[in-house]
Amino acid sequence: MYRLHGFNLSNYYNSVKLGMIEKGVDFEEVENMPRQDADFKAISPMGKVPCLEVDGQYLTEANVIYDLLEDRHPETPLYPADPFARAKAKELVHYIELYIDLPARRHIPSVFLGAPRNDAAVEEVRPALENGLAALRQLARFDPFVAGSTYGYADIAALFHIGLASQVIQAVYDWDIIAEVPGLAKCLEQIGERPAAKRVLGDLQTAMAALQG
Repeated sequence: MYRLHGFNLSNYYNSVKLGMIEKGVDFEEVENMPRQDADFKAISPMGKVPCLEVDGQYLTEANVIYDLLEDRHPETPLYPADPFARAKAKELVHYIELYIDLPARRHIPSVFLGAPRNDAAVEEVRPALENGLAALRQLARFDPFVAGSTYGYADIAALFHIGLASQVIQAVYDWDIIAEVPGLAKCLEQIGERPAAKRVLGDLQTAMAALQG
């Protein structure tokens, strides 16, 4: 039995949640916010989400959880079978996380949490994102999916991580980063139309509405 710890506003939680739904895995959602108390750090050493509980044991970091799910549920693969193609898909996931999501994340406090504008972030994030978007243009295939002809974790990462980054960057710079990558908008649209994606996005929208009052 799987129990997925986290919350529906977290893009990393949602990426694992969507992967599990796509694979047809039975799991229970356990609402947990990232925090630093001893009880939560006993199951998630950095106090982060998602955290996957597997028969009383715990696993953290979304990419590690992806690999476990692939190994335990190979009947519905979300990575290519060919080793090099799989590595290229993982490369795309890492580029999306490290060079698009991570820089944009610096603006989350001011966009969503009412924190003051971070002038250093305003100056530094845009050029970092320009580099990340250039890399995505080089690596992504959109044939018709992000990593090629089959749907998988690269698409899930794009849906949630680029989706969040786009919202944040639009608010700060009035800049449509999705339009910077030809083929990305159409790809995200088709990914978002999948039944499992609609379910997770619906939960995200409900959580966002509750946050905004």
